[in-house]
Amino acid sequence: MTISRESHKCERVTLTLVPRTDERTLLHIPSTFNKVERTYAWRTAGALNYMLVPTRISSNEIKVDLFVDPLRKGKGQLKNLQKAVQDFVHEKIQTEWRGMKLESISRATVAVPPTSTIVRGTIEEILGASFER
Repeated sequence: MTISRESHKCERVTLTLVPRTDERTLLHIPSTFNKVERTYAWRTAGALNYMLVPTRISSNEIKVDLFVDPLRKGKGQLKNLQKAVQDFVHEKIQTEWRGMKLESISRATVAVPPTSTIVRGTIEEILGASFER
């Protein structure tokens, strides 16, 4: 039996970002929410498949769960995964997440990414903001 991509386990890392400037930074919260399907979608960057799910947003900090699934698996995966996540986050901060500063990256833990369709009350709808595509 094959496990579908949406129900398999992957690694979860929590990112803590701090807005550098003003409230307009909060209009660009990192997320992979798909408005059409009303779910969080997987994306690919370098050697990672990833999903970004915002979990806490305040004027002081933004917490985002980054679900990652490395394309290459094998020995030393966790060490390489932490390095790949750091590189990914630093690249995003320099390009797409301008106005944010990285405060911390948690250790990777095994997790199941969100799979259900969100009917209403998503963080995206509450903020009425535009998100990363």
